[in-house]
Amino acid sequence: MDIDVLKKALWNDLTPENLTEAGSFLYSHGREADALDIIRQVSCETTDVILLLAAYGVLVQHTAHHHLMMTILRKALLALPEVNDEHLMSVRYDIMLHLADQLMALGHYDESMGLYADILKASPQQNRLAVGEHLSACLLEAGRTEEAKTVLESWLADGPVSVPLYNNMGCALERLNRSEEAIAYYRKGVDLAPSHELISFGFGICLLKAGHFEEGFQRYALRSPFVINPSCWYVKDLYRLAPDVALEGKHILFYQEQGLGDTIQFIRFLPQILARGARVTLAAPSQLVRLLRQSFPEVDVRLSNEVEVEPQTQSQYHYGCPIADLPYICGMKTEADIPPFAPYMTVPEQDAALFARHVSERLEKEGRPTNGKRRLRVGLVWAGGKRFLARDVAADRRRSTNLQEMMAALAPAEVDFFSLQYGDPRQELAEGTPQPVYDLMDQVTDMADCAALMKTLDLVISVDTAPLHLAGALGIPVWLANRWDSCWRWGDEGTQSVWYPTLRIFRAHESSFVPVLNEMGEALRSLVASSS
Repeated sequence: MDIDVLKKALWNDLTPENLTEAGSFLYSHGREADALDIIRQVSCETTDVILLLAAYGVLVQHTAHHHLMMTILRKALLALPEVNDEHLMSVRYDIMLHLADQLMALGHYDESMGLYADILKASPQQNRLAVGEHLSACLLEAGRTEEAKTVLESWLADGPVSVPLYNNMGCALERLNRSEEAIAYYRKGVDLAPSHELISFGFGICLLKAGHFEEGFQRYALRSPFVINPSCWYVKDLYRLAPDVALEGKHILFYQEQGLGDTIQFIRFLPQILARGARVTLAAPSQLVRLLRQSFPEVDVRLSNEVEVEPQTQSQYHYGCPIADLPYICGMKTEADIPPFAPYMTVPEQDAALFARHVSERLEKEGRPTNGKRRLRVGLVWAGGKRFLARDVAADRRRSTNLQEMMAALAPAEVDFFSLQYGDPRQELAEGTPQPVYDLMDQVTDMADCAALMKTLDLVISVDTAPLHLAGALGIPVWLANRWDSCWRWGDEGTQSVWYPTLRIFRAHESSFVPVLNEMGEALRSLVASSS
């Protein structure tokens, strides 16, 4: 990809349409820095309102750069002519709404609420519905769910109603772990707009969280796949596999979608596809390729990036399918349809021995005993992976804590702590902890290595992210520090999981993780005492 050629073509014909196309193309091909350079340059150099709004549109679709979006919207407001024209006033209100959204996302609550109030006061009848939709959605993303519910109750009582209002009310109740109540609002929204993908997906998630797996997975499978490049040939051109297809002799390309944890959770159903006579190829990211190859040796596991650039191989496949569709394809109706559990991720003996040696050497270096009566070994993960889309960044903030908070709750304990943390949050180890946390992650290159390290541990304590799923799939005891608005797969309540029998769920009941981490610290010390 020649970025200079793309930029030159864009500057030669800088239109809102071309800017949107170029920005979306770069983001879908992992070139965020190049896309941001173009957006920044355009927004600095132009006073054209339509171009500024196109730049904002690219950002709001692909990123969580709220400061830049706020700056662009303020500039667009200043550039908008001050005339008493109905169309321009409508544009002004729309820009003000989006500016209020960005202010809320940045935590400028009072300024944001004031702007929503100004818009509503200026034209109550014209703007009421839009204000209710935007305000409730932004309160939800800011974690102010009870406030969002209060707003929605008022708007739905006084009318008019809309699909986004029903969707937001369903979302609010689901995040409050009242999924059965949420279902009624999602149904009303779906009745108004049966083909509306956003509310259909939210409805599916809510049904799954409430335990209605048959209808939930049917609706979940209606989504457009959440992949980096939706125009990829195997997403766009292959027939999508359906449950009623006869699989004998068929070649199926299953591909990575959503997070690594989703693949680890749902790949458990793959043997059922093989038992029906299908030939399977998996397109997986580099972090999972080796783990999947050693766990499913009868399957051809390929790098997603390699498969993506081979459109000429399309004729080899009869169907494509996101890995997350596997429960639906396998006809899951109740939790009894989940395959009986046995550890389904494999760690070769030589890998387990290598990491056992790494652990012993590190403990010996620290003067810790490695033979005889040793302390429990506990792995820690305190944050999820890096996200880019605004909705995903907000979700990551809700699911992640930090090392200082975690260790303040877990220590002191007569255990040896090991970091399983990946990505930027790993740097928090440099700040020091009240009890040593040993870091061997320099030896970990992918999830196969992470699995080998986990096999040396007695317990994993994690937030809701991929290593948690990996520990569950390996059958290792694992404790989840679950966010207050619990992901669908952990349900509304309870301490056990239908997906992983070795998982124990500790549920937060507020946005802070401190109370639930303190509960986990007490449980850890009790475990140590009972093991003595």
